[in-house]
Amino acid sequence: MRPALVLIDLQRDYLDRTGLIPVEEELVANVAKLLNLCRQYSVPVFHVVTLVHADGSNRMPHWVKQHRWDCLAGTPGAQPPPELAPLFDEPVFSKPYFSAFDSPDFGTALAASGANTLILCGIYTHACIRASALDGYRHGYEVWVATDAVGSTDQDHARLTLDYIEGRAGTCLTVAKIADQIISAPVVNPASSKAPRVWLHRNPAQWNEILSEVPLAEAAEVAEATQRAAKLARTTAQQTVNSRRKVLSRWLHCLMNRKEQLVQLLVLEIGKPIKDARAEFEYAIALLCQIMETFVEETPETGTDFLVRRCPIGVVGLITPWNNPLAIPVGKLGPALAYGNTVVWKPALQARQISSLIMASLDEAGLGDQVGMVTGDSRTGGFLIMQQGINAISFTGSVAAGRQVAAGCAATGKTLQGELGGNNAVLVMADVDPEQTARQLASAIFSFAGQRCTAPRRVIVEESVKNRFEAALVDATLKLRIGLPQLDDTQVGPVISREQQTRLAALTAVGRSAGGRLLCGGKAPKDFDHGCWFEPTLIADPDPASALVQEESFGPIAVVLGARNFDQALALCNNVQHGLVATIFSGNTVIQQRFLESIQAGIVAVNRAPLSINPAAPFGGWRRSGIGAPEHGRWDREFYTKPQAVYGAWSARVS
Repeated sequence: MRPALVLIDLQRDYLDRTGLIPVEEELVANVAKLLNLCRQYSVPVFHVVTLVHADGSNRMPHWVKQHRWDCLAGTPGAQPPPELAPLFDEPVFSKPYFSAFDSPDFGTALAASGANTLILCGIYTHACIRASALDGYRHGYEVWVATDAVGSTDQDHARLTLDYIEGRAGTCLTVAKIADQIISAPVVNPASSKAPRVWLHRNPAQWNEILSEVPLAEAAEVAEATQRAAKLARTTAQQTVNSRRKVLSRWLHCLMNRKEQLVQLLVLEIGKPIKDARAEFEYAIALLCQIMETFVEETPETGTDFLVRRCPIGVVGLITPWNNPLAIPVGKLGPALAYGNTVVWKPALQARQISSLIMASLDEAGLGDQVGMVTGDSRTGGFLIMQQGINAISFTGSVAAGRQVAAGCAATGKTLQGELGGNNAVLVMADVDPEQTARQLASAIFSFAGQRCTAPRRVIVEESVKNRFEAALVDATLKLRIGLPQLDDTQVGPVISREQQTRLAALTAVGRSAGGRLLCGGKAPKDFDHGCWFEPTLIADPDPASALVQEESFGPIAVVLGARNFDQALALCNNVQHGLVATIFSGNTVIQQRFLESIQAGIVAVNRAPLSINPAAPFGGWRRSGIGAPEHGRWDREFYTKPQAVYGAWSARVS
């Protein structure tokens, strides 16, 4: 038996339709069981989805007649639930109609996998599952339909479909019975290779240029790094504060000696404009200096018959993102090491050379043996999260990924610190100068192509000055310099990938279909087709409930919304699930105070943009933007140590 698992149309827009049976929670849980089992037993996994182009040109004819715009590429409705998201090595195919085989690439990839048995799950049973099963049979495959991992909104036709398939085109089995077959029978996939998995890192400014092949670590490599870290954890915990401070000071100098190399790699690997790259380096240094200042010899807190001391956690797992691949790792590695822990670190795929240079600086400082680096994708991250011997995880990434991390930490009893991005708002009240405020906001929104978790995404303007503000913001935005990231005058460089470029075009279409007016941008700029640029884009007055407003775009797109007064502006500001940064522009002290009392965000600014983050201040989001203790300053201690109460008499000094 050589099986392959095929997931079909498990996308939010389909799952959210009324009348789905099994209900979404049950269906997703059953598919997840099957998916995780297949991954465990190295069964190839294929994801087949419906993706509608931004212009709607590939909608099925009956969707055109029904004015249906489901599964628009790049929108949340086209995405799967987090627990069903594809791993980097699992291919995703877009089909134009019902059958998975309508995608010619799917048939080619399936044949190359060496599979002879198809396991089908997904939706809908009466349509795409049926069509895929019949085509699979026609192409000579044995077909299994996972009866409790397929769903339909038309139960009569779904039942007839399963009855028809059984005994003709395939076999209908429950997930449990399929699991028994996979576990008990030898699974042979001759096309699978023992060669290490790799990911091709492309230059976002020259997309045809491959910068490196990044190895994707497997479970054994993560386990080995964890075992090394665990062996050193006890010795590291016993180091004195002064010895830790000395070695951190050496690391600081090693980083400073590599300043120009690190800056140039930020420009090359992630397309960060060189001025922003230099600023990130300075911020990384400031974070490490702050850690060294904050980390002091502590006198144990004492009570009437006890004292409290702070102890290292042990082994900490760090997962860091691509958009700040120097500052964020330094901001996590510094306190982890300062408080006596050892580390297993998974950096971003897009920052292979930057991460290697950070490791070289740690080695030179004498800290290299306390940090094990494993490069990899979300699968590697999953191994890290589930690995026994790791006691806590610090993660920075998207809300969707953060929810998966949180589930893994909950299942394995790990402490989690998560910074999960922001859909940040700026309130512009009528008492400020709209032109001056617009000029300040343009660079805050669009520098580094909006690829900052702190960048404003939503600008909410009091209606009496909205027209003036819109005109000024468009004018300031059009004056921003788009260019190559290595040029000193570039303000807007490329986005990270072609996939992100496509997603941003789709989000623009979503905003316009939701009633928004395109003020500027919305496409790739002329003469920049060699890379992944996207014009700074402003969309006015889309439906506040639309995906463009409710989700984090993480790119050079912002919406402008009108509000009658402060109360409505505040309501619009709080009307999303994120809560990282919120800003108000107003000279009215009463309004400022009301804003501070009611805003749901972990970082708040008054009459200030762009926002410069102080390394001594807590950095953490509220609501879905954060989990656990905030980062930086004295707040690092709350995550990287655990308190211990000591009772009774003792003769030795306890520290």
